[in-house]
Amino acid sequence: MSVNHIENKDLVELLKSRNMNFSYPQRAEETLRTVSYYKIKEFAAPFNKIVDGKIDYQGVFFEKILSRYYQDKNLRISLLHAIEDIEVALQTQIAFVLGSVEGNGFTYLDFSKWCNKNEYCKHYLRLKQNNFKRDLFNALKRGKSEEIKQKIKAEKNNLPPIWLAVDVLTFGQLVMILELMSTSNLIKISSQYNCSNDELISWLKTVNLLRNICAHNNNVIDIKLKTMPILKDEWKLFVLKTGDNMYSNRVSVPIVLIKYLLDKINPKYNYSEISSAMIKLIDGNEKNAKYYGFLSEKVIYSIFPKAKYRNRKRNYSNRRIK
Repeated sequence: MSVNHIENKDLVELLKSRNMNFSYPQRAEETLRTVSYYKIKEFAAPFNKIVDGKIDYQGVFFEKILSRYYQDKNLRISLLHAIEDIEVALQTQIAFVLGSVEGNGFTYLDFSKWCNKNEYCKHYLRLKQNNFKRDLFNALKRGKSEEIKQKIKAEKNNLPPIWLAVDVLTFGQLVMILELMSTSNLIKISSQYNCSNDELISWLKTVNLLRNICAHNNNVIDIKLKTMPILKDEWKLFVLKTGDNMYSNRVSVPIVLIKYLLDKINPKYNYSEISSAMIKLIDGNEKNAKYYGFLSEKVIYSIFPKAKYRNRKRNYSNRRIK
């Protein structure tokens, strides 16, 4: 059914017909002016069942779904803020490592000088190098800062030195550089996070995925990771085990690994917004905690022991995610 031209009052009736409850129907009509029906439908998906070929929301309250939408928004904003700190740290670390190669800020443009030649053949690296230069040049054309313009002009080069280039690279491009690095170069960065090279790459790929989800305003609280990052043993105390040596692929995993990376970058980072969003989503219900991939509600307080928590208000009779 298309809802493009249905009045908000009719949308409320449509949701009621699909067994969704409303504490304040008139307020819901007003809400649907700014939060689309399709967003409500998206965030209600974990509650629905198909009964006789029709959607049945099993009595979940509209206000509960709206709360999920807003907590997802709060979590996305908080995660983007955290990921930005990780991104800046990576930019700095990559610039230092590649800027140290031959002591030349432009050596990064010659992939044969710093890439893993045991892993990648010269033809593959040349292709990657050409694509990288093209993408970097195009990025500079779209949004070149005055500082970079002046530096390029002074150096008489079409591309900037590495310590300026990193500022225009995407998070995905930073990860690509790390993947191509020689083992000795990459370990200079992974050692700062007390992890192996493989662990770091797997974590940053997950962070990049999460960053893209958050940046495009997509639903983050209901994600299911298709490729799991490598889990440290200490994280397994927080993440729900789903089988023999298998763990949840839900939002708990990127949250735990982002916390780990940030602790290495800024031990005083304030996680209150992230932890509060998850506490409100779990809402004192163990099944909700497991749905989001946590071992229990209590582990949130163990993951974020220094976060400040506000008293929760439980306003809805239906709090369980099924």
